Amino acid sequence: MSRTKGTATDVKRILGAAAAAGMAFALGFGAVPAFAVASESEETESTTSAGSGASAAGPGRGDGSKAEDSEVGPSAAGLDEAVLRDLGMTPEKFKAAGELGKRAAETVAALRGVPGYLGVRLQDAKIIVTGSGPELGAAAAKLAGAIPGLEIEPAVPPAAGPEQPPAAPATSALPGAPEQGSGGVKLAFTTEQLFQDYLREVGPEGLQAVVTSGGKFVIRSGGVNSPEFAPEAATGTSTGTAGATDNAKISASEFVAKYANVSLDDGAGLAPEADLPGGLGYRADNWVCSTGFSAFDPSGLTAVLTAGHCANDGAAGAAILEFQGTPAGLLGQFGFSQFGGPGNSPVLRPGNLEDPGNVGTDIAVIGDLREDLDPLPAASTWGAPTAPDVKIIGTSAPVVGMPVCRSGRSSGWSCGHIAEVGIFVAGGAGHATDPGDLRAFNGFLSFDVQSSGGDSGGPWLSGNYAVGTHTAGETPDGNGNVVENFAVAATLEDALKVLPGYQLELFLNKPELVGPADSTFAAGTSITGRVPAAPATAIAANSKVRITVAGHQPLEVPVNGAGEWSFMAPLPAGPLTFTAEAVNGFSRSGAVSLTAIVAPSPLAAPAITTPATHPLTELRSLEGSGAPGATVMLSGEVAGSGTVGLDGQWSVSLTGPAAYGSVGTSAVLSSTGLADSPVASATFIVIPPAPVFAIIADGQHFRQDELPETITGSGAGGAEVAVVIDGLRVATAGVLGDGSWSVPFPDELGLGTHTVSVMQAVDGVASAPAAASFSIGVPVPAAAPVPTPTPAAVPASLGALSPAGDAAVVVRPQLDNLARTGASGLLLAAGLAALALVAGGVLLALARKRKRAAQNHR
Repeated sequence: MSRTKGTATDVKRILGAAAAAGMAFALGFGAVPAFAVASESEETESTTSAGSGASAAGPGRGDGSKAEDSEVGPSAAGLDEAVLRDLGMTPEKFKAAGELGKRAAETVAALRGVPGYLGVRLQDAKIIVTGSGPELGAAAAKLAGAIPGLEIEPAVPPAAGPEQPPAAPATSALPGAPEQGSGGVKLAFTTEQLFQDYLREVGPEGLQAVVTSGGKFVIRSGGVNSPEFAPEAATGTSTGTAGATDNAKISASEFVAKYANVSLDDGAGLAPEADLPGGLGYRADNWVCSTGFSAFDPSGLTAVLTAGHCANDGAAGAAILEFQGTPAGLLGQFGFSQFGGPGNSPVLRPGNLEDPGNVGTDIAVIGDLREDLDPLPAASTWGAPTAPDVKIIGTSAPVVGMPVCRSGRSSGWSCGHIAEVGIFVAGGAGHATDPGDLRAFNGFLSFDVQSSGGDSGGPWLSGNYAVGTHTAGETPDGNGNVVENFAVAATLEDALKVLPGYQLELFLNKPELVGPADSTFAAGTSITGRVPAAPATAIAANSKVRITVAGHQPLEVPVNGAGEWSFMAPLPAGPLTFTAEAVNGFSRSGAVSLTAIVAPSPLAAPAITTPATHPLTELRSLEGSGAPGATVMLSGEVAGSGTVGLDGQWSVSLTGPAAYGSVGTSAVLSSTGLADSPVASATFIVIPPAPVFAIIADGQHFRQDELPETITGSGAGGAEVAVVIDGLRVATAGVLGDGSWSVPFPDELGLGTHTVSVMQAVDGVASAPAAASFSIGVPVPAAAPVPTPTPAAVPASLGALSPAGDAAVVVRPQLDNLARTGASGLLLAAGLAALALVAGGVLLALARKRKRAAQNHR
């Protein structure tokens, strides 16, 4: 990170200064996804702002209207009040419900794809699995042992209504089975499958959402995105359930009628929410939104996550903080943003009828933050001096029935339960002029949670887990009346998938020391500690504690679910001061200095553990274990020294590779004020490499009268080389000080192909062989020169002109010049060959006789 993070108290103090350009920002000021354009003259005027209560939360306005007499900013009431007011829960019960929701999300991940599975919801503090079939029953029973409170509820299709045929019984058929029951009635299995089929058969116009709710599927159509194919489209009275026209294959109601577990709902349209300046939030391109979650970019620099639609399809530049409706300096610069599919693309894929649904997310990153700002891993409590921020310890997928709370700069805190999870469709930045600009994203909806303009981008929480960022809310009708109260968020886990390398910043307490009252530990025993969870309900998963002791490399030790951690007490004996810091990716708790007493204790013999495989091709280092902080000394054929690390491991690098053959070493531990440990010994086998030999190349051919006198090569100093030809050892030689060796080439090899292999051995440890093949052939006698015949003269009478007038020379060979191919010619050739063979044999015998004579006289 590029700067030092401050404390939460510092942040609240800075937030309390209304005009402070250096106001620190606490994340979590959510806003429903409807942003309104604010003119420059309106920049410091008051805005319409709902209170934090459900009854006080006004409708989301997408028209930029303002109420002159409304209170500026959100209510100072924090999460505790909203949880009690909206959910009837104490803060402790809300946090516990968040843990249950996290387990329910893990259940969804484990059962998704199991035949017969339909969905999961929370009900009466239990995790209810909806579906049927033996496969689902077996999978759910296996999970029940690890996830308490899990029950399975048989799937019951919705009762037949005016828009649905009689329901067919649910079965355990695999997802994607085309027909279920009688009359050709289908069962839907996933929102993704249902969404794709709807787009193919009906189209996107008027589609608001495809979701799961209470163990069934719901298609919501109507409101602001009226179907273009409906007869009422011209008058603007369509609800999305009218019959089809030439622009669609079938109507929405006809589509739903084909399914036994899908219902059609006429819903109000989604609209991203924003408002004129007011309360804590930020302004970008005259849109007003709320900050969401603190995060780290891939390089570890802090960033802020918010709604993608607040970036105006990437056109937004700087984000300006506001405090009580007054600009409070730069927040940062917009970076990546996505509203809908990749590149802010609409729901339909042009020309792709096989996969028309382009489902994305709604997320943006604000980076290059002002240097004095310190985003926190928490959702703000709106500056209430006695109310703690809500700590973030991880993410959770949304589950139907999960209790959630949303925070935003306009309407503060509002809580409720998730009613639907699935795919939602909202108008994009160009929807006002292009009705086809519809964006789809993975999200969830609550009918209890309230929101107002300017809440877009704010956080949705369940307990201490981040679930989503606020995207959209209710849309007023032409008279300003809310058609239906609801709020929609984009699922955070899906949003993070389009931000590779980004990490959510997590809350971590500083580590504490646990142990004897006098904090005394015997050398080599565990120094234990813990990372407290409070005020959160648990420790962020996969957290570690980084231990730093002078003279040692830092050591990271895991933290278990109870927050416990430990490492071995290092030598020397006496007072030990070390620093400990909880870490989780780029998230840090801040370091704390701790002190313990290391009591003297006898040193046990070290262990030599690496290399563990034998034999070796080389030996360049030795590794092992022992008492942390002790000095390890190696002696024998391998010598050196090192220090045992905090993890109890040591490594000694050799100045060069060890000799080949059998290599022995001894190790002992020592520490000031203690007797040396017993000696540990080990022997290693190091195989020498295959030797190199010259003179003979693989596939080489020798004439019988031109064989080499020696076979030479190079090898390891002191090694013994053995030469084997055709499986028989023919010679041995020692490698000289310069690394060379040489043996005589055997005389008795006959004509034909032979194989040679050469090995070297040190201390009886043999190398792999170096091998080649060669052949020996008979000498080739010099051939007599063949005279070149002189062409006969061509008579002038044979040269005549062609009819075209060109000179054409015709050569007619004389019969006397033809080669003789009769019997007399063959006999002559055979005789010459026999004579040459006899002469060659005589010459070879003489040559070998002279060679032996010369060797005898040396």
